[in-house]
Amino acid sequence: MELRPIEQKDLSMVRGLYQTAFPRAERKPFSRILRNCRRGRMELLVIWEEKQYAGFFITAVMEDMVLVDYFAVPQGKRNRGIGGRALALLRRQYPGKVIFLEIEKIEEQAENASQRKKRKAFYLKNGMMETGISWKMFGVPMEILSFTPFSREDTERMYGFLYGRFWFLPIRPM
Repeated sequence: MELRPIEQKDLSMVRGLYQTAFPRAERKPFSRILRNCRRGRMELLVIWEEKQYAGFFITAVMEDMVLVDYFAVPQGKRNRGIGGRALALLRRQYPGKVIFLEIEKIEEQAENASQRKKRKAFYLKNGMMETGISWKMFGVPMEILSFTPFSREDTERMYGFLYGRFWFLPIRPM
């Protein structure tokens, strides 16, 4: 398995998976992601396994922190261990950095409650831990998972870096 920066030839595959793997309400404009990549605020890493496209990571990188903003594996390649191996590669990609991500809080009444439970179990099985930190992101309750201990202040610094000085308007602590 290989993790490498996106190339022009990868754009259509990544954009297609991005649009099908994430609900419209959770997707940032893809052009904004690419602009943030050009500005050095984000990185788009493509996962390859046996010379086949196997997914992507979109990360925000700031000093000693990495936010996994998006991570997707194509539907037909899931449940084959690709995600776990990709997370291990990601940890090697960013040695010494705190890597964290946001997942939808588990709410029994949620339409996708079973999917949320599976997603959380996947990340916990692959070495992430609960941080006890929750945010309402653009109206969606999210919890923070990380490979290492992490603070609310760290998330605030990352959001300020990624979203600018008005980040607190659509993002609220819970």
